[in-house]
Amino acid sequence: MSQEYVGIDAGGTLSKIVYTHGEDWGYKKIATNRVAEINRWIQANFTNPHIHITGGKAGVLLQEFPVSAKNVNEFEATCEGVNWLLEQNGILSQIGSQFMVTNVGTGTSIHYVQQDSYERIGGSGMGGGTLLGLSYLLTGEDHYDKILELGRKGEGEGLNVTVSDIYSHETPPISGDLTASNFGKAAQMKDKAFSKEDYISAIVRMIGETITTMSVQAAERLKTDAIIYIGTTFSRHDTLKEIVKGYTELRGKQAYFLEYGEYSGAIGALLNNGLKKAVL
Repeated sequence: MSQEYVGIDAGGTLSKIVYTHGEDWGYKKIATNRVAEINRWIQANFTNPHIHITGGKAGVLLQEFPVSAKNVNEFEATCEGVNWLLEQNGILSQIGSQFMVTNVGTGTSIHYVQQDSYERIGGSGMGGGTLLGLSYLLTGEDHYDKILELGRKGEGEGLNVTVSDIYSHETPPISGDLTASNFGKAAQMKDKAFSKEDYISAIVRMIGETITTMSVQAAERLKTDAIIYIGTTFSRHDTLKEIVKGYTELRGKQAYFLEYGEYSGAIGALLNNGLKKAVL
């Protein structure tokens, strides 16, 4: 019988699970607060697996699991998983061994990877939690799928001040389509009604532009052109991907979105090859 392995990335909302049965890999998501369900699923599908856990809620799962499991550093696991996915998809040879990783979950964490080393460069409170929180405050919607649906239909640009709005009587020094102030026209809501769709569209644009700006600035400083965007916030969110991709390319960098990218932490935990933390 071949050995079984399970890697779990226990996030604030979802636990991403990667597992192997011989040569076959599988992927699954279960809400992190449903620990009993995670336990039942593992017991029903595996005999005696090696379990490696990472993520902010790893401690919660480790306390509740009836079997022993290894705790793996979250940032190390994420970068290890990204490396593996890049290699599996034939992208690593294109971009080389030096790149940025922007992980957009509840918030955002940005990393620099060089060969077998990594360094966390910074992060932001902007992320999926921002999308859920502001969408609820502005529209009353709190279901993620509904928020995605509404955001696709909105025209959020009408809530933002653009560079062209500021340079209204002369040629702007940079692209006039760029956002100068997110929600800068919101005060006009007393004169004009904005829809739920418009509000959510504007929130998505604010999040996308903010995390892209941070990522591009970090890439500039560290002299690399490749930025790998991962995280559950991108899952099924084509609008956010389009904003991030377009803005990244506008700034002269290359944006990559990986299939199964949201499972990078779980993959890295499962592999657990031990990336070194870089000292820059």
